[in-house]
Amino acid sequence: MRYSAEYERRPGGAESTVAVGVTRLGRSAGWISKLGDDEFGKYILNVMRGEKVDTSCVTLSSAAQTGVFFRENRASGPSSVYYYRKGSAFSTIEPEDLNEDYIASAKILHLTGITPGLSLSCKATVTRAIEIANANCVKVVLDTNYRAKVWPAEEAKPYLESLMLKADYVLAGQEDLAKLTGTTSEKELLAYLHSLGMADVILKLGREGAILSTEDNVERIASYLVDKPVDRFGVGDSFAAGFLVGLLEEKPLREAISLGNAVAGWSIRLPGNIEALPDWNDLQQLRTATNFVVR
Repeated sequence: MRYSAEYERRPGGAESTVAVGVTRLGRSAGWISKLGDDEFGKYILNVMRGEKVDTSCVTLSSAAQTGVFFRENRASGPSSVYYYRKGSAFSTIEPEDLNEDYIASAKILHLTGITPGLSLSCKATVTRAIEIANANCVKVVLDTNYRAKVWPAEEAKPYLESLMLKADYVLAGQEDLAKLTGTTSEKELLAYLHSLGMADVILKLGREGAILSTEDNVERIASYLVDKPVDRFGVGDSFAAGFLVGLLEEKPLREAISLGNAVAGWSIRLPGNIEALPDWNDLQQLRTATNFVVR
């Protein structure tokens, strides 16, 4: 990155990408966040509003700046990501910043494993948000989304396990869990997740799709492979958006996972995060496009 001469500004973040993915598919989504009262913060707020995401629970802080990260794309291999989030406005969010009535009135509360790793106050806020959701029968969907650059595995693992026990659905990535448990074995990871008390386990396998493991059955659900993927960054967030819409549409779990795979399959064919998210017309094209293969 030290040799880069040009930078392109784009909004990023797991939860914001998921929220936009949900609204692109015609459902309502709200975003709870804290931004700096600066140009970056106002830019992100404008983008989210333009995508029809409810930002009524986003606050602007004059005491801290908006967090940023840089992503360096490479000709081959994964992108390199450099975080500059320490002391950001969002890292100062507190449980008192939550609007309890807002969470209580939702159908689903979606969270990721990134937020609690940013600070102790973020961790406390996530814990409180789930408590509010559980007390009001709001379904909780947790994407493990573990980032070693954000917090160490020995700290993240017990806390994320405590969240999994309180979630209705856990979107667990094979790569994420491997960093936390030390194994990539599908059988061992499924057993690990079931041991936490989950009746229905969803294990994301990247290009290989996903596994839905229930008390009675283990099923592989195909991914949509594009012959020339352009950008895999944020593909897990795309999956989460499709899965959430499937739940909101009251589809069976298998169909909700398949919709998540479809949204993810579309998003990797275009650069960017929210820029690559599909609408329903895009997903209809996906079913007939010759450059897609269902795996």
